[in-house]
Order: sequence, then structure tokens, then C-alpha cells
Amino acid sequence: MLTQNPWISVHFCALVMLTGALTSEYFLFRRGMSIEQVRKLLIADGLAALALLLLFLSGMMRLYDSPQGPTALLQLPSYRLKLLLFLLMALSFGYPSRLFYRWRRSLRRGRPPMVSTQQQLWVIWILRIDLLLLMLIPLLAHTSLP
Repeated sequence: MLTQNPWISVHFCALVMLTGALTSEYFLFRRGMSIEQVRKLLIADGLAALALLLLFLSGMMRLYDSPQGPTALLQLPSYRLKLLLFLLMALSFGYPSRLFYRWRRSLRRGRPPMVSTQQQLWVIWILRIDLLLLMLIPLLAHTSLP
């Protein structure tokens, strides 16, 4: 059955795409990666960034298309918590993305990047936290949107 609001479909497709991209990053990232693995990681990172953008845009469109109106939804504590968790996830996503983006220069030279133990620890924990937040956010959706 087709929904009347196309932003709902875009929102859920972006959610699935973000889940897949973050999961791929989590399983691809490790020390001693080959050049091909790094390229796959960069593609997954780009897809995750695109999915985050689509989630934000479609979420804002859903907010403004809501029959209750944006002010009524923003007064709900569960909706504000959901927005806060999404913002936290989007901000924490910045560290791995900047790290992966800096690797492009070494890939052009034909060398795989060097990953320190500290970088590995930070990226793995950030991806774990992002996946946890991605799991928690839809649980709050039941109480915030009709």
C-alpha cells in the first residue's frame, strides 16, 4: 500500500541505508586494511553521510507536514529526545568521516593508510554508539508521530 506522504518512504529508506552503511563501516574498519577495503569503507562513509542528510531533510518535511503542526510535536519530550539523539549521532559521525577523508591522499599514492591503536579504538566505539543510537531513535518514534 502506498502512503499519502512520500517523505515517510524517503525517511524509512534513508534509515535502512544508514543502518547498512554504519554496519558496513563497523565490519570493514580495522588495522591493516588493504586499499580495496579502504575504498569500500569510503563508499560506505559517503552513503552514511547521504543517508544522514536524507534523514534530516525528510524528518523536517514530516515535521512540517504533520497534521498536529511542528509546535505540538516539539512540545513532546519524546520527540525532543529523539531529535537530541539524532543530533548527537550526526555530530559523533564527524570524527570517523574526517579521518576517512584524510586517507584519500594516501590512496592516490597507492598506499593504504596507517591506523593507530587509539584511532581504531575511537572509531570502533563511535560506530558502536551510533548503531546503538540508531536502534534507540525509532523506539521513540511511536510516541512522537501519529
